[in-house]
Amino acid sequence: MAEGTETHSSRLTTQTRTAIRSHYDQFKNTQQHNLKAFLRQPLQEISGSFGDLGTLLPILIAYTDENHSGIDLSSTLVFTGLFNILTGLMFGIRLPVQHMKAIAAVALSRNFNEEEVASAGLFVAAVIGLLSVTGLLSWFSRRVPTPVIGGIQVGVGLSLFSYAGTVLSNSADYSWAFSDLHDQVVFIAFLGLLASSTFRKAPMALILLFAGILIALPKLIRNPSGLGIWQPHAFVPPFRSFWNEGITAGLGQIPLTTLNSIIAVSALSADLLPDVPAPRPTAMGFSVAAMNLIGCWFGSMPVCHGSGGLAAQYRFEQDLELVSSF
Repeated sequence: MAEGTETHSSRLTTQTRTAIRSHYDQFKNTQQHNLKAFLRQPLQEISGSFGDLGTLLPILIAYTDENHSGIDLSSTLVFTGLFNILTGLMFGIRLPVQHMKAIAAVALSRNFNEEEVASAGLFVAAVIGLLSVTGLLSWFSRRVPTPVIGGIQVGVGLSLFSYAGTVLSNSADYSWAFSDLHDQVVFIAFLGLLASSTFRKAPMALILLFAGILIALPKLIRNPSGLGIWQPHAFVPPFRSFWNEGITAGLGQIPLTTLNSIIAVSALSADLLPDVPAPRPTAMGFSVAAMNLIGCWFGSMPVCHGSGGLAAQYRFEQDLELVSSF
């Protein structure tokens, strides 16, 4: 009896060591592959890493303008950068870390404070974590038809396109394109973006980033008071925020996160990168849950992965390798 128990224990130990070694070898091979891809086309790889800023920055700025105080900007930047690095290392490809769109829409329209936004993010994280633990997320991914996933991606793209058109139409005076140097830089950058489909080897996202820095730098030099070292502060949202604002904003986000942030991203990564193992929906569910269960207590913006951001990074990277972490 003792010998049988000892043999079983030894077998489990051997299997554990084999599994750990297998994961380590896969991780090592993936990072070596990523490094080689980066060294081949460094500018394109770096450019691709900024490809999703067009969807991230507008909501991030709206969250922190003078009329809203729903998140802590410093905490959001720190945690978003950290999550990009960790998920890139874990999954072997660069997975965008984006805002939760449904929560952002409700929070901005109703002027949520930090506690209310955090409550919504924590509520969604708890539900997604539960779906991952129980295996329901994997079950959903096998039942959702491919056309539905494609429809979600098209819908997200159209919503962003509609939002951009609304912002432009609210300005009756189109002389902004020629009024001063800053606006001229924006106009030229927009033309360059349109031309990027023809000049595909140009690192357009990187060029646009430097254009944005050029616009912001004079103002930053004139008013450097906003510069400083991040000083994290943690808080616990009251139960009232969880019960009211958390559920109100979070319920609409759960299906969007499940379909667009997890199932669609897994399917899109398999389509764009057939030679790289696609992230599994359950693992991505744990990733979404962990990011928000860590960051929301510090006022960080509720985040998830996004198929639109992944497609944008792939496009601006000129259809290359999507190197992790860069």
